[in-house]
Amino acid sequence: MHGNFLWMAGRRSAIHSEYFSLNSRIDQNCYPSMKIRALILLTLFITNCLSAQERTTADSIVLRYSTPPSASGYYLVKYRTAVATASLQKHGLIRSVSPRHHIVQQANFDSLELKQILLVVPANNNWKCSEGLLQQAEHAHPEDSIVVQATLAKEDKSLQYCRITAAYPPYPVVTALVKKDDWAAFTAQRALSFADRLRKAGTEILVSNALPSSNYINALQQQYPDLQGMGQVIGLKEEKFDTTDIDLLGKAVPSALAAATTSEHATIMGTLIAGTGNSGPSGRGVAPGAHLSSSTYNRLLPDDPAYFRNAGITLQNHSYGTGIENYYGAEAVAYDQLINAQDTLLNVFSSGNSGNQAPASGTYQGLAGYANLSGTFKQAKNVLVAGGIDTSYGIPILSSKGPSYDGRIVPQVVAYGQAGTSDAAATTTGIAAIVQEACRQTYGATPAATLVKTILINSADDIGNLYPDYSSGFGLLNALEAIRTVKEKRLFNGTVTAGGTQTFPLAVPANTRRLKVTLGWNDPAAAANAAKALVNDLDLWVTDEAGKRSDPWVLSAYPSADSLAGTARRGRDSINNQEQVTIDFPTGNLQLHVNARTGSSQPFFLAYQFIPLSSLEWKYPAAGDMLTAGRNIAIRWSTLQSGIGTVSFSADSGATWVQIATNVSLTGGTTRWQVPAAFTQGLLRISTTDTAWTSNYFSISTPPEISTGLNCTDSALLYWPAQANAAGYEVYTLSGDALSFNRYTTDTFLLFSRQDINSVNFAVRPMHKNGWAGLKSNTVNFQEQGVGCYFRQVLADVDAEDQVNIFAVLSSLHLLKTIVWERRDGNSYVGLDSMNISSSLSYQYTDNPPASGLYFYRIKLVLTDGRTVYSDVQQVQVLRNRDFHVFPVPASGQLTLMSRELGNYTLQLTDMYGRTVLTQRIVQLLHTVSLQGIPPGIYICAVYNGSKKVFVKKVVVIL
Repeated sequence: MHGNFLWMAGRRSAIHSEYFSLNSRIDQNCYPSMKIRALILLTLFITNCLSAQERTTADSIVLRYSTPPSASGYYLVKYRTAVATASLQKHGLIRSVSPRHHIVQQANFDSLELKQILLVVPANNNWKCSEGLLQQAEHAHPEDSIVVQATLAKEDKSLQYCRITAAYPPYPVVTALVKKDDWAAFTAQRALSFADRLRKAGTEILVSNALPSSNYINALQQQYPDLQGMGQVIGLKEEKFDTTDIDLLGKAVPSALAAATTSEHATIMGTLIAGTGNSGPSGRGVAPGAHLSSSTYNRLLPDDPAYFRNAGITLQNHSYGTGIENYYGAEAVAYDQLINAQDTLLNVFSSGNSGNQAPASGTYQGLAGYANLSGTFKQAKNVLVAGGIDTSYGIPILSSKGPSYDGRIVPQVVAYGQAGTSDAAATTTGIAAIVQEACRQTYGATPAATLVKTILINSADDIGNLYPDYSSGFGLLNALEAIRTVKEKRLFNGTVTAGGTQTFPLAVPANTRRLKVTLGWNDPAAAANAAKALVNDLDLWVTDEAGKRSDPWVLSAYPSADSLAGTARRGRDSINNQEQVTIDFPTGNLQLHVNARTGSSQPFFLAYQFIPLSSLEWKYPAAGDMLTAGRNIAIRWSTLQSGIGTVSFSADSGATWVQIATNVSLTGGTTRWQVPAAFTQGLLRISTTDTAWTSNYFSISTPPEISTGLNCTDSALLYWPAQANAAGYEVYTLSGDALSFNRYTTDTFLLFSRQDINSVNFAVRPMHKNGWAGLKSNTVNFQEQGVGCYFRQVLADVDAEDQVNIFAVLSSLHLLKTIVWERRDGNSYVGLDSMNISSSLSYQYTDNPPASGLYFYRIKLVLTDGRTVYSDVQQVQVLRNRDFHVFPVPASGQLTLMSRELGNYTLQLTDMYGRTVLTQRIVQLLHTVSLQGIPPGIYICAVYNGSKKVFVKKVVVIL
């Protein structure tokens, strides 16, 4: 695999000869020739001393192309074991091909380093290409052209040895066709910075539900009802969403970049972000007041900056991937470039659903469960990448994990996404929209993308390993705490240049359990394919009154599973553009320090949070939450308290308590509860031997299930089950783009005139006798419930005794008096029998037809006000003690043969002279033949089974 990146001989004798050309090139480039000669001799000695197996491994690193490269000035170094890339920075690390193979600019290693090195050879220019592109090129025929996405070097825009087919301004990226014969010359030119294959995006799996309690969205919507995302336009980069979905009516902002096709996935993402909840509680998004603009993900590069400006988009969701890509490619560069140019634009990506896979190349090659982000665009520094959690706060195995290709912490946050990370990203986008709105309300301006990102990271709840980790990032999104950060103005901002430091005083409130502070900045884009993405290196630390220093939490980026799974430690962070410091039990006056180690004029933001002692916050149910009666749910809370407690429930304002669970771990944050089947308000309490924490009031109810009773041309009837303790019910109809209140009723049904209500979508909400509302029903379209005007089902069938059984299932008994069974006689219907309507919805009648033939039945309902309603006509065919029946007799125009079963039957019509006038194969139980052209007279109708006559009857044909 790694032979793509170097040129060397496949045998030891060739390696010896390569020494001379390498030595010559090094001398020409003014390298210390004696040191390099020693290096090469040592390398050759090591190679000669290898075992057969080791030598085979070393010799397998050969170029897949036959043409030797020009002197590129770069070297490939092969180590005995994996090496930390940070130690290679002093050698001008260009790219890490694998944990043991690295491209460097300088090959002057000291004696200790040489002991770990197996091989040093000159590298060709294929290091500029992604592994996927090289594999594609390898399988191309010599006469073929290869499609390349090329990133141009800033200092040279003239790309040669190719035919450019497309350009993507303002990004220095083009699509080009390169002949395989020109490959070495194409990759060697200075104008080429990086080359990749064209890839196709795919959605990160479908989801069917949301869990707003896991991210405090429910509490946010209860405590800040004015934050709805009003006036915001959020971008959805994928296929189009369904604009006719009742949760997304009126949401679409016209876009020339929209895809040509609509998808269910896009519709779900749009609903999770900005759904209005017209269909029911699960159809409400985080920012229901926001609008949506679609752009296709057929183009993986960012959309044109003018698109965002013209549409007023400051937030875009990306719930798709292209497979594991561990490098800083053209799209990563472009997104970092875009966000620096438009610093209020935040792009949110799903981490991917490749969490159980291993990257095929790069520093973390072969490490299953790590570094498996699904797309190079997720390697950008200035975007926000969201992973998923399940209902138990665990990280699903399929949720893609970090680190980034260069060791950065990614995903930065996680959100609920049990079925995939698409919905985790959409939920994150919705929360980010609310944070943007809160900033506009508080500060009067659209916040910088890095400020929103910093707020979300700092307010997240730590899960998984203590402090940040490569699975959950900085923690689980907490929408409520993010808004509190904005509303309480727990933010700083500043600008630093290289060598400069800014300091911010911070007074710690009494009884503080933990301080958490996060630094974030939009970093300039690095060069494509850079070994390290960070350009401007800022440092955060905190000092107390005694001068004690607390540094940020950093993770080991060493390429081994044990190191990557390790707990964070304090240290200087030189790779991330988000840094976080936490201090337990801080006191007094602190100083927050931000220093710029490199870079010029770098703006930054700080967000901080104080967590008090003995605090416990109810997460679900939170204040005002409405629970579904009878369901088994996960109760959730957040605390730093340790120990065990007892969870109890009260339905009488705390007068009495019923235990739910005992010996519950406080730090576990959750336990299961079977919600009682009641319509009531309640409280929850967690108690220990000396402390108790009681929730705010929440409600319990059953969302009504609406059924259609009548669907008549002039009127309709809806009904639903009664709820104990309900004083009445509010009825809502879909009017325009949203549900609106229609009427209040104390009945459990609604009979209405179709002229009075111009809507087909209805919802119902019970109202408690104490004046508060219960859960609203799902919205139903009464015309799509399979119900007609009183009749849900009508069926007529013939039994073994040739009797006709007529069945009727009614949808409602409202105003019904009598049911009448009718059979057609000639051109009119006659009543066979009648009966009074009982309490049942099902009725049956049996008829004994007088002879074989085709019969027609219908049912008449008589209402108490004298009106009548008729069912659809039911047709049955009766054969009394025979297999065939012919009618009508006499016949005019056509003749019908009724058969009990199908077989190898043929109908033959002969006149009285024995001449056959018609022959047809019988293909239906009710077979009709045309008599057109047959003169009036008497004929013999016969049915043959093969050559055997099985039925005969005389028929008369008239005009």
